[in-house]
Amino acid sequence: MRRPAPSILPCAPRRHPITAYEPLNEPTPDLEAAGVDGGEGGAGSTRNSVVLILGATVIAGLAGYVVTWRVYTEVGAAGYGVFSVFWSALFLVVGILFGLQQEATRATAATQVRARENAAPTSTGRKRVSVLAFAALLAIAVAVVVMLTSLLWAAPSLGQGNQGLSWFVAVGSAFNCLVAAASGVFAGSGMWRQLAGIVALDGILRVVGVVGVLTFSHDLVLLATAVILPFPLALIVVFLSAPRRILENARVAFGIGALLANTGRTMLAASATAVLINGFPLVLSFFSGPQNHAELGSLVLAVTLTRAPILVPLTALSSFLVSRFAHHPQQVARTVTLLLGGIAAVIVVLCGAALLWGEPVMCFVFGDEFDLSAGVLAALIASSGLIGALFVSGSAVLARDAHGLYAVGWVVASVITLAVLFVPLELPVRAALALAAGPAVGLVVHLLGLRTVRPARGAAAGAASSSPATP
Repeated sequence: MRRPAPSILPCAPRRHPITAYEPLNEPTPDLEAAGVDGGEGGAGSTRNSVVLILGATVIAGLAGYVVTWRVYTEVGAAGYGVFSVFWSALFLVVGILFGLQQEATRATAATQVRARENAAPTSTGRKRVSVLAFAALLAIAVAVVVMLTSLLWAAPSLGQGNQGLSWFVAVGSAFNCLVAAASGVFAGSGMWRQLAGIVALDGILRVVGVVGVLTFSHDLVLLATAVILPFPLALIVVFLSAPRRILENARVAFGIGALLANTGRTMLAASATAVLINGFPLVLSFFSGPQNHAELGSLVLAVTLTRAPILVPLTALSSFLVSRFAHHPQQVARTVTLLLGGIAAVIVVLCGAALLWGEPVMCFVFGDEFDLSAGVLAALIASSGLIGALFVSGSAVLARDAHGLYAVGWVVASVITLAVLFVPLELPVRAALALAAGPAVGLVVHLLGLRTVRPARGAAAGAASSSPATP
């Protein structure tokens, strides 16, 4: 009897790899399917692939935090405030474009499954379309949209003197369209080495470029250039490793209309989490104003660093969680309870450490310009635990094929977060309260929904074809 092919489980967008500096949430191979179904390379090969992807994610994450440290210490809180808003705007779009990566993964995997199930790949009668060509057209549209909308957001967030950085957001977003599509092709066709390569190389090139620029200049235009160039450079290097195979795998058995419709839906879902994770520093800039970039810089730095211990491992492993929940539906309640309890325990320890040593450590590492209290740091750490819990509940919801419930939870979390930012309190207090209140409500939505949604037949397959919409 012919064994079914192992499912390829795309993971949701991070954040990547995310406050502004969290790595993208890259797809990881489905360990459960590999272990049950076998397939080429077997479970051992799949585990090696998981190690590759997680290793690349760690490298990208560390590179991002090195950039955070170097930029803040070199250009100061005010300069870092402007830089962080630029980065946030760029990676807000990157987070939304993870929807493109999701659809590219799904379309590529579905096409390959059909090819294996039929005597000839063309037996479906469909004319194949290149995902990369589709992404190139989308890149033009994205760049135009970013430039047109920058008339509304660039000056209020970046300041009049820095609004030209919006051009770099547009160009970087266009480049990332190609990176997202190629990454989806790699994940959908099981080219895990190429996927790990583009993730790691992107982070390495970015930290080398930014640190290199800082050795002779603090010019924000040069720093922005160093931030966006790794997108095309990493893609070119990885593409040259297997150009024919990549181009062949990029041809999928879906029309332009289907790709456009599916990509639009996944990008819409991804936008909710992109605003809450990637784009939060940009959102904060509207409430602080361009004249308060020094205060904003310290706050964004704190938000970025306090999220890392919880969100980096959870975003990197969320596809594995979906797989685990999908293949063991009877253990969902127990596993979710254990994970949430583990997150709570870690948060209690980290909050205690922040209250005791957080402020002096941050001032020692980043200098006297860092001016947030230990209480604010502890509150931000607590809020990161709630966001992490929302990632866990979202994975459990997706495993039951409840995509609507998943999206509702994240959308509600984003809306509540934005609403709380209008409360008339000091900005650091508002930020911590907003980042706690929104995810808390979203978590309740997911947990209540899990009590009413029963595991769907074929939930594992459904989870494999549609991934969590997170940055």
